[in-house]
Amino acid sequence: MELNDDENNESLYFILEPNAETDIPVHVVFDDAFAAKAYFNRFRTFSDAQILECRLNPGFYTDITKDCYFIQLERNSDVYVISLANDLQRSELAIKEHYFFEGDKICIYLMASCEEDAVKAARKIRDKAIANNEFVNQPTLGKVLGMA
Repeated sequence: MELNDDENNESLYFILEPNAETDIPVHVVFDDAFAAKAYFNRFRTFSDAQILECRLNPGFYTDITKDCYFIQLERNSDVYVISLANDLQRSELAIKEHYFFEGDKICIYLMASCEEDAVKAARKIRDKAIANNEFVNQPTLGKVLGMA
């Protein structure tokens, strides 16, 4: 389910400054980057002040029956490492079942209803990548040194 179909590129700019008196780090918010920068340059009183840009009403995918998983699988074994990924960027990668390689491992983002389903789906993606010769064989140290 797409929560917000229209991609909203509008941003808000928060001026953050620590304030011991109020414990409220946000003093002002702008919807224009130029205005935020001008205010920041004119009224900044702390050296660690900053401008924080945030997207307003971002579109995102949601499915209460599935979680976003990050899985690392060995190329030639069923050894895996799995973790939940709970941020917007990695969730977007999981929806697309994005994967990449790190040596003899394939790293996969995907959506699944449980850890067992996530591992099964990841193994299918890995097996397809192997069948398509997507794994790049990294040279061993011996090959690099001309000993193998």
